[in-house]
Amino acid sequence: MTTEAVAETASDSQRPQRILLTGGRSPAALELARLFHAAGHRVYTAESAPYHLCRVSRAVERSFLVPPPSEGSGRFAAALCEIVREHRIDLLIPTCEEIFHISKELGRFAGLCRVLAAPLAEMDRLHHKGKFIATVAEIGLPVPATVPVDTPDGWLPLLQQSRFREGLVLKPAYSRFASRTLLLDLRRAPLSTAKRSKEMVEELETTGVSSQRPWVAQELLRGEEWCTYSVAQSGRIAAHTAYRSRFRAGRGASIHYEPAEQPMLLDWVRRFVAGIGFTGQIAFDFMVSPEGAVMPMECNPRATSGVHLFSSDCGLTKALLAPSALLAADRIASPASKAGRGAMLSAAMLSYGLVQAVRERMPGEWLRAWQSGRDVVFRRDDPKPFAEQFRLLAWTRKTAKRRNLTLQQASTFDIEWNGDS
Repeated sequence: MTTEAVAETASDSQRPQRILLTGGRSPAALELARLFHAAGHRVYTAESAPYHLCRVSRAVERSFLVPPPSEGSGRFAAALCEIVREHRIDLLIPTCEEIFHISKELGRFAGLCRVLAAPLAEMDRLHHKGKFIATVAEIGLPVPATVPVDTPDGWLPLLQQSRFREGLVLKPAYSRFASRTLLLDLRRAPLSTAKRSKEMVEELETTGVSSQRPWVAQELLRGEEWCTYSVAQSGRIAAHTAYRSRFRAGRGASIHYEPAEQPMLLDWVRRFVAGIGFTGQIAFDFMVSPEGAVMPMECNPRATSGVHLFSSDCGLTKALLAPSALLAADRIASPASKAGRGAMLSAAMLSYGLVQAVRERMPGEWLRAWQSGRDVVFRRDDPKPFAEQFRLLAWTRKTAKRRNLTLQQASTFDIEWNGDS
């Protein structure tokens, strides 16, 4: 890169820009809005949910209601393009699964604004749980045994293979929150294997697994679960953090985040993004064995809860706006505190987290996490999103009841990407 190009990208991160965030319902989008606002940029949001966290934030100049992506990627993208033109948006940053619908329509934004999203084919092979593992293997990194499943009982023969001797996990190739994950642990309950296997086959029959609705079977991994979040440009990391996934909403999304130095995870991410030349936001779920072996489980090529670990002076906004300037200086933006104050969804920690702490007999760990974490929604200088999250919850509950969905399914039904053509 030339000196002139580096200077130009550096100035891009310093001059005020107009930024459009989609997925304003997510705490990650709210965090980004606040970070960009604190850095002097003008922030806009677009959402298909009538209530969302960014809608009432002081960090957001204006919020727009747009058509649900699930009702047509083209219609959704056309609405975004209209906002981009009218408000002279410089950069569009998707934060949730609407990113796949935007990736499908990237051509619409050519000449209008920059979009922090890779082409759909690249995004899909990261989002699809089977294709992701195959991509990791192609790069030459170790992977867990992962087999496609397109019939309710197609996974049963795997139980006779040594690589599945510990058990296996069944999950849709396209899914989120681990909401439909099925687990068979052969070490804990070997005598009930037949009964549990029958239950899992019946569940898959109800779900309707097929070549059009594929699942994957993955060997059961043991160890500690870790998550990472990174920003990359052309295969080089401009921002990165790792955090342990200890408290969760059920078996799904993490609700408490504390940064920690994990050089082996940074090295893994560095090798992977270099191997595919990735540009954008990218996050991974790992299992780290007691011996220190790193095994990837899933990839989210978008914003995740890792953004909560960056404060306004940690360089994340620069990494998103002008990563070349950081890379030219051989810098990686990272959380200021490696093992101190973390972040959390306090409402979820008081419900899901406390229930988990009681069930797993770790009240002391829960209390330490609670005392050391800041709430990612509430801010004294921006209090309205805290109340808005309960309006969003009420809308989600109403939607779940009307559509006969679980609460988690209802929270993303209108933005999901499940390999749609």
